[in-house]
Formats: sequence, C-alpha cells, structure tokens
Amino acid sequence: MTQLDIAPYRNQMPTELQGDLVLPDDIRPHGRPDTSTGSILVTGATGFLGSAVLAEALAECPDTHVYCLIRSAEDNAAIRLRTYLDNLCLWDESWAGRITAVVGDLRNTSLGLSQKDAEILASEVSLIYHSGAAVNLALPYAQVRDVNIDGTIGILRLATTQRPKRVVHMSTMSTVDITAHTDNVLQQPAPLGHFDDMVTGYARSKWVAELLVEQAAARGLDRVNIRMGALSGHTRTGVSNANDYAWLMLIACLEVGSTPIMNAPTNWLPVDDVARATVRLGLLPEAAGIHQILPSHQITYAQLFSWLRRAGYRLSAASFPLWRERILAQAIDGSRNVRIIGSVLPAGGLPGGAESEIRCIDTERTFASFGIPYPRLTEDGFNRLLQTARRRGEIPALENGSAA
Repeated sequence: MTQLDIAPYRNQMPTELQGDLVLPDDIRPHGRPDTSTGSILVTGATGFLGSAVLAEALAECPDTHVYCLIRSAEDNAAIRLRTYLDNLCLWDESWAGRITAVVGDLRNTSLGLSQKDAEILASEVSLIYHSGAAVNLALPYAQVRDVNIDGTIGILRLATTQRPKRVVHMSTMSTVDITAHTDNVLQQPAPLGHFDDMVTGYARSKWVAELLVEQAAARGLDRVNIRMGALSGHTRTGVSNANDYAWLMLIACLEVGSTPIMNAPTNWLPVDDVARATVRLGLLPEAAGIHQILPSHQITYAQLFSWLRRAGYRLSAASFPLWRERILAQAIDGSRNVRIIGSVLPAGGLPGGAESEIRCIDTERTFASFGIPYPRLTEDGFNRLLQTARRRGEIPALENGSAA
C-alpha cells in the first residue's frame, strides 16, 4: 500500500489550515467493489449537477435502487427531493419506488446519518456519486470547509466501511494549473495549481478535497475523479441554473438591452451531457483515475451574444467599461440578476479574452474509446434554454413574439 506525499501541498497552505490535508488513518479501503451489484448513493441531488446525475443514474441503471443524501427534517427529505426535481422538470413518476431519500448532512464527517441508515448504506451501496458541495463563489474557505472537506472525508469513510465502494468524486477545473499545456493540449492529468492561486474559497476547498481523495486512492480506493468546467442548462428540459455566472451574465445583457465587446471563454458544457458522461464513467471498471472535461470547441461570450441576437433579441454592443457602467447604474433598482452581476464584475473585464483554446485531448480520446458522447453545447441546445427560460418568465419575451 502506497502513500501520497502531501508535504509539498501542505507547505503551500497557512499553518492553521494544514491539518485539513490529513486523511484520517481509519479510512482504509479493502477489496474491490462490484458496481454491477448493490445500490447507488448520490449526494447533492438537490443541486443542479447532482439532480442531473441522479436522473442519468436512474436511466442508465433501471434495475438499481438509488439512495440520496438529503439535508432535511426526517419527514421532509423525500418531499424536498421531489419538489426540487419537479422544479427542474426532471421528476418521473416511475422513480417513486426506486429512490430513497436518506436524511444526512455533509457538514459532518459521519455524514449526520442515523445508526440504521449508516448500516444500510454501508452494507448495500457499491457506487457513490459525490456531487454535494457548497458552490457559492462569494463565500470564504472557512464557510465552505465543512461541506466540501468534512463531507468528502465522510464519503471516503463510508466508502471504506463494510461493502467496498467506488467513489466518483466531482471536482472542478478551477483546482488545476491551467498553464500546464503543450500546443494548447492540457496535461493529463494536469497538476494542481498552487493553493495561493485558488481565487475562491470554493476552489481552495475542492483543491483540498481532491488531495484527500487521491490519498485514499493511494491506499487502494477505487475512485473516479472528474474535473469539470462551467455547466450550462439542461438541454433536454431546457432548465438553466439560476445561480450560474454565465447565465446571469446573459440575463443581465437582456435586461439592459446591451452586450459588452469581449471574447472571454466560458467553458460551458450542458449539465445533462456532463452528468451522463459522469454516470457512465462510474459504471466502467476501467475508467478509474482522473478525467478532465473541457469543451472540444471553445465557446466564447461573443459567440453566446451572437446566438442571442440570432434568436431574435435586439442588443446593442458597447465597450466593457461602458457596459459595466450601465449594469452598475441599473443594479440600484434592477432585478436580482443585474444586482448579482453588478457586484462581481471586474473593472478591467473578464479574464481570458486573449487565451488560446485549451483542450483535453486525452479525455476526448478516452470518451471515444468508451463510446461516451463528448459533451458539447450547440446553438440548438442554447435555443432550448432560451425557450424554456421565456416560458418560465426568467428572461424577457421576444419583441415580435416569435420563438427561436
């Protein structure tokens, strides 16, 4: 059994945080999981990505029972889960007997489970999709640490208790050194960036979580670690993530009737495509390891603005400083979307406008060898997001009343 040397990473962190990198000694994998039998556990099922993963797991594994860890009162867990799935237009009545909502809490290294539920999950589950996380980019490390780090430790402990389990850990491309590329092809796997280079508490906490998962892997854990970029809406249902930065940016443009002149990349990929790939990787024994998902064809904000205009929206163009002034002026009495974007817009524009397209060629080849369609946002898929958003009253109607 090998050990991952965490000293180089620990030395990057403030002294008071270095203990977060230590994986408890009792987390010791034993045996290889058989994911063709047993149940599935999904965390984060009341989140945008986790709900899509749940839907894809139920579709891919029609004979498998799925448990969902839900932070809720005992008698409200199932109701909370179904209400959330209903709101995202994902709920299917045929799922009623196939899903069990289990009360728990990722803020606790024991997952906040009752003794009975802990025993059930330890003995029945063979595959864990760990999507649950605190993703608020405005919160500091200390305020996301419990969910993103203690929760990961709790999942790793559950994975090594009783029945062997595979862990599919969903991470972010924000943790890596994006400069580790040759001829615009990102290294596979890319090294983690320096802790000080992580600009949000979320990215820092996921940086730590990845190292905890990799320590467990060095001890023998069967894991699939998936680093992903930004996620667009669900192209089948058309529902978008109301808190996604790029989506909020587009809504703000529609509300002020103007777009900034910029060519920054978005790294947007449809959440349902990414969820489907995640589920399938989890089911393939040979897919153990680290996978990085970036668009095979870069989509820029300029392209998204062009799609908005082609969909029928009349939008003027302005320099980024002038457009930002309009946003800040409207944010005083404007909608929630404009206020949020106005509060986080950098004065100098979004970074990355001059960056070359970075691709994960190894991941693209891996997906092709496994027969997994590579995620890609198309203009047709984008138009479905617009159509649904108009129907739900989330964006303005077209002036002429036509639909894209």
